[in-house]
Amino acid sequence: MKYAVDISNLYWRFPTFTGIRKEYTLRNVNLKVREGEVLGIMGSTGSGKSTLCYLIAGLIPQQFKISGDQLVDNISGRVKILGELVVNIPRSGRKGSFKLLDVEEGSVGFVKQDSDSYLSHGSVKEELFHNLRGLNLSRKEKEKRVKEALRLVKMEGILKNAQNLKPSELSAGEKQRLVIASFLAMKPKILILDEPTSDLDPVGKSEVIDAVLSMKQGGKIIIIIVEQDPETLSKLADRVAIMYKGEIVAVDKPSNVYSRSDIRRFIDVPEVMELIGPTGEIGEKLAPERVKGFKISRQEREKGKIQLQVRGVEYYYEDGTKALSNFNMDVHEGEFLSLVGPNGSGKSTISKIISGNLSGWTGQITFEGKDITRKEGRVSRGKIGYVFQNPDQQVLQGTIRDEIYSALRRTMLDENKFDSIAEDTLRKVNLRDKIDEDINSLSRGEKRRLAIASVLVTKPRMLIVDEPATGQDYKGSTEIMDLLSEINNSGVTVIIITHDMRLVAEYTRRTIVMKEGRVIFDGTPEELFQNDKLMEESSLSPPQLVRISRKLKDSGILQDILLNAKEWLELFRFESEKKNFEALKFADLKKYARELAADILKRFGRPEGIVYIERGGMVIGRLLSDFLQVRRVFSLRASYYTDDGIPMTHVRISNFDLQLPNNEGYILLVDDIADTGKTLKAATEELKKKTQSRIVTATVVYKPQSVFKPDVYVYEVDNNTWIVFDYEEIETLSRFMRKDNREGLRFMKENF
Repeated sequence: MKYAVDISNLYWRFPTFTGIRKEYTLRNVNLKVREGEVLGIMGSTGSGKSTLCYLIAGLIPQQFKISGDQLVDNISGRVKILGELVVNIPRSGRKGSFKLLDVEEGSVGFVKQDSDSYLSHGSVKEELFHNLRGLNLSRKEKEKRVKEALRLVKMEGILKNAQNLKPSELSAGEKQRLVIASFLAMKPKILILDEPTSDLDPVGKSEVIDAVLSMKQGGKIIIIIVEQDPETLSKLADRVAIMYKGEIVAVDKPSNVYSRSDIRRFIDVPEVMELIGPTGEIGEKLAPERVKGFKISRQEREKGKIQLQVRGVEYYYEDGTKALSNFNMDVHEGEFLSLVGPNGSGKSTISKIISGNLSGWTGQITFEGKDITRKEGRVSRGKIGYVFQNPDQQVLQGTIRDEIYSALRRTMLDENKFDSIAEDTLRKVNLRDKIDEDINSLSRGEKRRLAIASVLVTKPRMLIVDEPATGQDYKGSTEIMDLLSEINNSGVTVIIITHDMRLVAEYTRRTIVMKEGRVIFDGTPEELFQNDKLMEESSLSPPQLVRISRKLKDSGILQDILLNAKEWLELFRFESEKKNFEALKFADLKKYARELAADILKRFGRPEGIVYIERGGMVIGRLLSDFLQVRRVFSLRASYYTDDGIPMTHVRISNFDLQLPNNEGYILLVDDIADTGKTLKAATEELKKKTQSRIVTATVVYKPQSVFKPDVYVYEVDNNTWIVFDYEEIETLSRFMRKDNREGLRFMKENF
């Protein structure tokens, strides 16, 4: 058999019974998977990753009990799984025969990310043998298969006590490996893992990765794994398929994904990841003499008064297990706090207690001066919002609008304002366009954002979010975390519970580590990440960028560890400031604007309007307006800072409400330089929301490192060249003085 999975020109949309057709969830999908291959699938939230897995597993379209005519209206293309023709429906004319065949039972195993949804059959032994019940095998053969499966996931020792052991007694990583083993015992030819590590602590994640590597070494099973973490995919996958809006837009080796500019536009990763790659081999790229003297400054907020005080809280599960042991914690007004620790350490339990979602505990909790263990504290509890780890526990049936309105009805707000509040909140979580869609049609990541929105509309004084980034790609998690930062900047205290150490490093300045129901650490992220003993004890692992900086610090290149992408970029900028310099003055810009205008007119004709990016694109934008004789000129503000001056790792586009023309012509987007390309990329995406006209981009200068290549530019410079425009003279001089950049200061003296 040449290919285990062979999909050609596939289209699929979920059937509805309202008469209104939905958009296709999968469109023009073409994919071939070889025998023995590990294929990774990544893409933005809602891009169709899980739907594609359901199709390969035989759950789509077979699980939909609809007539042949309806089926033909919702699916077309050709799908061949393990040599069986599962779907063969021609798209042209919607005519012709089709044939649906069941894939041989047990040949495809499908493991979803929520292991608890599988574990409901009793003891560990019953779970292991459950999937074998329907197979015509002897007892001896079943036992042999289970032993082999446990060996592959490195859990051989569990079989001795499997009869008396309950799944609830296992760690989250062990549970997930147990589920994988139960499917491996079926000896599937294809094993599909849909984000198997997203709910696990770093140790549990490492256990599952090791299990997949062990299976891969066998070489006989095809593994398809949906995963958002590039570091994980670089370890596991032979190839990675990139999905975007229901299509597979690229398939390549993991090492090539971040180096190909045609792929990078479909995925969003930290800018520093594009510089260091998924494996993080960066030591050779930094010259020690050029980063000597680099110091990172971290802004520390003044602590407000104590808002939440927890004293001596204890809680027992129904089976008698102690979940919280004399738990104590103070939280100050306006803090952004991360609560971390291994699975089962009590993080979610204490959060549910604080927010009033769990009773039966002992101890004392005071919120804003009121004891919430007593009747007088019930009003205070309503001011603490809690977003569950599993969004299905929080969102209801119906539409997104129904869910938001249900939350608003629990407030004292005027119902006449519900529409505007709902639309404004959903816009913040990128769900405004889906306001009338059924909740069941949402991806898990979209449900997560809806759950956050349903709590935000109640305007809490404290917000607790359990695993905010679960099911999100980098862009989705960044949008959610930036939203939480904005909420925090408005005065709301934010607590996140997370296994994602990147979020801890990127967004929080205080971290509490829990283990076995008690606090074992309370301090800054950098203190935590440099305490190896504590990290190992609490089953945590520093994020990749921190691990790399630890090595550079240990080797003497850096004075302190770097926590996040923003600090790494500051290091790169510090280094680059000591390299090549070039001055561009108004006379130069005027000359280059004439060249740009001539090239633009020759290739594209006259634009309908010009949009320039403040502040760099203002001069060149106005010059082009004159040379192109275009009077419709708009400005667009882009920044790496919030309105409150808080630095971010990505470009923020301020509200751009001007109406652009939708004629047959095009809009010209102008900036002075395509350096990293992040600004141009973000601005282009914003403009596409405002007009159907084509967007043509133009800059004076282009650097090869840019993730976005403009359509028109005058010339190209090396990545290490510092371009100084004369309208940035004072700002650049101040920066060179602050950084004691003597080469830069000499250049400024000679040229300005």
